[in-house]
Amino acid sequence: MSESWKQWQGRTVDGKFPLQTYLGGSDQSAVFLTVVQEGAGETAGGDRKAAIKLISLDAANADAEVQNSRGQEIRGLNHPALIRIFDSGACEFDGVRLLYVVMEYAEENLSQVLPERALTAEETRATLPSVLDALQFVHGKGFVHGHIKPRNILAIGNQVKLSSDTLSRAGEGIDESRGGAVANISDPPEVATIGLSTASDVWQLGMTLIEVLTQRLPVWDRNGRTAPAIPQSIPEPFREIAGNCLQPDAGKRWTIGQIREKLEEEDKSAGSLGASTSQRISAAAVAPQQDMSTRDSSKGNRGSQKESAKWPVWVAIAAVVIIAFVLIARPKRSKSDQPATETTQGTAQDRSRSALGATGAASTKANPAHTDGDTNDAQSGVVQRVMPQVSPSARRTIQGKIKVRVRVGVDAAGNVSSATFESAGPSKYFSRIAMEAAHQWKFSPSNGGQTPQEWKLQFTFTRTQTEASAVPLTR
Repeated sequence: MSESWKQWQGRTVDGKFPLQTYLGGSDQSAVFLTVVQEGAGETAGGDRKAAIKLISLDAANADAEVQNSRGQEIRGLNHPALIRIFDSGACEFDGVRLLYVVMEYAEENLSQVLPERALTAEETRATLPSVLDALQFVHGKGFVHGHIKPRNILAIGNQVKLSSDTLSRAGEGIDESRGGAVANISDPPEVATIGLSTASDVWQLGMTLIEVLTQRLPVWDRNGRTAPAIPQSIPEPFREIAGNCLQPDAGKRWTIGQIREKLEEEDKSAGSLGASTSQRISAAAVAPQQDMSTRDSSKGNRGSQKESAKWPVWVAIAAVVIIAFVLIARPKRSKSDQPATETTQGTAQDRSRSALGATGAASTKANPAHTDGDTNDAQSGVVQRVMPQVSPSARRTIQGKIKVRVRVGVDAAGNVSSATFESAGPSKYFSRIAMEAAHQWKFSPSNGGQTPQEWKLQFTFTRTQTEASAVPLTR
């Protein structure tokens, strides 16, 4: 059914949630972009992007009333490290019965990073506390997650969050809405007989740790009841944590609390100063901000408040920002170095009323970077250049140089009318902000304003600066 989901793009769910861009799906479910209208429940105060997940009731073999009741329970679970649920219910399109869940929209998740590279130990250490906090909260409410895997670890602004639309009560079995398999490779051996439990979440966390650090799941003979092999390349403390998560006997697995204690023990031995993970998350809840299933803005007091509130320890600040920018392609705003216009969304936390949308400043007219032989803008024909805005924390992730080349078409008035990558470079984040900046450049009108022209823009990012050059292309 995965392809047939697209036929409903443009329809409206429950009279208030338009199905906008189709983001992807499977035989059992599909996700679309939508908009939560101003004044709708918890989001009163401003429209915002959101994601809406449609689930086939027939495929899930589920009772609509039971599923609806569970959806309402999950909706009441609010935690800074959980993707927020705004609404849920049941609907029907063309005779197909569906459940829907409207939630925060996150642009990227860890599964999109792993095809390119594994996470570093520092990035993993920055990601894990939020996941642990979310799981501890969920378990304390009598729920289990059941889907701990890279695709369900997401980033919204600088906040790492865990998905919440798959939560179920402890002891429930696996239904087809999980993907149709009773024994997924990441599931523990007991799940087919006793159902989901807090211990099954711990097992899946161990599998996920290995996957994010090696780009592959561990080798495991389910029938042999032996523990998965922990690769020698896994660094400590993650090797010890994974080993204690992946015990075939559920009673021998570590609890979430024990995993947290191990991480805090490592912090102390490394000489870290600071607060516990729960204190960091609590601090994050009071930091002012913005929006979904993705984004964020503003530096100054606001930007520093986000980072320092979320990770009050300076060492932790650096780490969490690195993973946030690895996960998503949303830069933070800077008052001194911003593109002309950029649509941003930020972390929702409990401040989801912050406006989603265009925030920006006047375009910067700057001397050209001295690369590729440029001398000055007047001589080169560049009327206005906009440098990509790079957060200092994102810049710290650069090794060497990152180059992005963009070919732009310029209309007779000197405005950029089209842009394509000649070379996108290795990073989705830097390629995206380069493309956004390129669209804001302006050039001298060509030949008295009669003919369009083409230019090649090159953006070079290093740990200390961003350089840009513009070369006219002859036809």
